[in-house]
Amino acid sequence: MVLATGLSGCFLDTQKFPGMLTPQSNPLPDGAKSAFGRGAEEAFVIRHSDPVRVRIAETNSVYDLSFYEKRTLIPAGSWVFAGPEGYAEVLLPGDTQVALHGRGTGVVGSESRREPVFTLLDVTAASVSFGETGQVELPGGAILEASSGPFSVETIHDRLIRVRNRSNQVGRVNYRDEVIRLEPSETVELALLSDFSTPFEVDPSTRAVESSAGRIALRGEVEVLSSGAGTVLRATGTSEVEGLGLRLQLRPGDEVRLESLGAADGDL
Repeated sequence: MVLATGLSGCFLDTQKFPGMLTPQSNPLPDGAKSAFGRGAEEAFVIRHSDPVRVRIAETNSVYDLSFYEKRTLIPAGSWVFAGPEGYAEVLLPGDTQVALHGRGTGVVGSESRREPVFTLLDVTAASVSFGETGQVELPGGAILEASSGPFSVETIHDRLIRVRNRSNQVGRVNYRDEVIRLEPSETVELALLSDFSTPFEVDPSTRAVESSAGRIALRGEVEVLSSGAGTVLRATGTSEVEGLGLRLQLRPGDEVRLESLGAADGDL
């Protein structure tokens, strides 16, 4: 009894030095919870194989879709995760379907906020099909736009993804200052740049000319004399031409002909 009374006044601290961590800010920042806000649209997630997890918009908790609860309805702004052996299918507005095969992460977008219907943040292999004209953001920020499918998206290197058009209609990839036309059965490989691959904001005064060598942006007073195998432009005022890796400042009366490096006559 005496021993028990003596020990009752002792306190033993088992915490090792340097002690418990203390928060640097109070309250803690929202983190990923605030990256994508909740939207009015909804998506249906189906787990075909484990593991598949979801995080509801504007929350921090993640829960698994189990064998007895393979389907769930989530609002825009919610996250979908698939593990190394996971297979998740996301049914989106406009009959758009996104399937994640293996490790992958995506977020349901809100088209009412002018967002792509789905954003792929990380992917091993995925397929995308559109029921109507829509957009899906690819890893790195490039935008895939089409009205059919499927399109396959796969990571072939930690800084490189491959997009293949498996449909019978044309798709487009908006990559920085380029619009890549993807014909049926064609494939394009996109570098994941450190400063993102998001399409550039277009100056309202810019107009575009599609040529056999790619897209050419015009600003100012420029006449298009020819847009066949070689694009011929003439400046009628101070203007700027951008395309094929060039940015040219033109004065009134200047004339320029642009061709790809593979042109037969060697002109540029």
